[in-house]
Amino acid sequence: MKIQFQKLKNSLLLFLPLLFMFAFLGCDKMDVKETYTLKIPIYKKLGEVRKMDIVMSSPQQVQNAGKIYLYKDHLFINEPNIGIHIYDNSNPASPKSLGLLPIIGNFDLGIQNDLLYADNIVDLLTFDISNLSKPVLVDRQKDVFAIKYKFGEVERYQLQDSDLIPVSYRDSLVSSEFKDKYNPGDKEPELVYEDGYGPSYNSGSGASQIGQAGSMARFAISSNVLYAIFMNKVKNFDLNNPRSPKLMNEVDLGFGIETLFPYKKSLFVGASNGMHILDITNPYQPKHMTTYAHVVACDPVVVNDSYAFVTLRTGNTCGGVQNILEVVDITNLNSPKQVKMYPMQNPHGLSLAGDYLYVSEGEFGLKSFKVNDVNAIDKNMVQHLDKIKSTDIITGPKSLIVMGNETICQFDYSNKANLKQLSCITIGKSK
Repeated sequence: MKIQFQKLKNSLLLFLPLLFMFAFLGCDKMDVKETYTLKIPIYKKLGEVRKMDIVMSSPQQVQNAGKIYLYKDHLFINEPNIGIHIYDNSNPASPKSLGLLPIIGNFDLGIQNDLLYADNIVDLLTFDISNLSKPVLVDRQKDVFAIKYKFGEVERYQLQDSDLIPVSYRDSLVSSEFKDKYNPGDKEPELVYEDGYGPSYNSGSGASQIGQAGSMARFAISSNVLYAIFMNKVKNFDLNNPRSPKLMNEVDLGFGIETLFPYKKSLFVGASNGMHILDITNPYQPKHMTTYAHVVACDPVVVNDSYAFVTLRTGNTCGGVQNILEVVDITNLNSPKQVKMYPMQNPHGLSLAGDYLYVSEGEFGLKSFKVNDVNAIDKNMVQHLDKIKSTDIITGPKSLIVMGNETICQFDYSNKANLKQLSCITIGKSK
């Protein structure tokens, strides 16, 4: 059984004074007992999860924000592996939580015409949200996000209905005991766990009304097609029968694809090694046009008619070595060309509103730039809010929505040079 090990750092810090003392006393015996709070998973079979009723629960504090999404006057906040928090955002100065739609294994969403599409472990779910106080599950497409493999002559999926899935976690006190004879100069002692467990960590248009996603989105809707990233592929679902989407095909783009941004007849795919451009003139048969390569790094992308704006950053699992804002000329979609690179502090998500670009700088705040002259963006910074931590942005019709690790704040940005904070939703980290 895998368990979430907590307070390892604190326990090591507790041992340090003891080790320091024994270094001066000479050889001695150390006998230390500790109790730790661990997160122990509660499992259900995949088949049982599929049979569970998914009913809107009472409002809960967001513990860990994943993706943000705006549809009509409602704000949707994905909490990875937990579900989707839904807020009435008709007044951005006072968003009101309507509740949590609990979806195990959910990491992204898309909405069109009052139908919400969300991943659920390996399935794609469709909810009717015409009454947001009571979303109704109307369809489940099984195994569309599962890995197929060969078992003899039989083709099977990675997960079966009989497989156990962690559905929640409970706190449990676990005792550990350390016994050793310490001599100055010895290597650091190893912890011995009485229960046999060591530290463990869990790693997972037209007349249509379509919502707005942040730049980190892995779901995108355009022309009655839902595009979804799964591993190294963009999977494409036909929404002509919107209450029962059908997987049509997929485009393999190789390792490291991360984000989707549809724009007119193109789909821009951010990847750790570049930006892929797909032609979706025929939305049911997307075709890879070209790839603009860059150094390895996470790279959300937003575009307008002439340019793509890409952020690359360090300090993440993508192995980035640069913190930059990159501007790419896309007037010829078959031959994108770099225009300029600007040094940044630690850029994450970004969003465009006309000639203004908003960039999340992680721990370093939020920056806005006027980008009508792409060769002088560094000379045209409009504002830097260095106190707000930010990772992604939506430029909505009523407010600028800024997500960070601690808050999701909204700003009046009618005056682009003077953002005015309207409200903040606090994010409480799980302990």
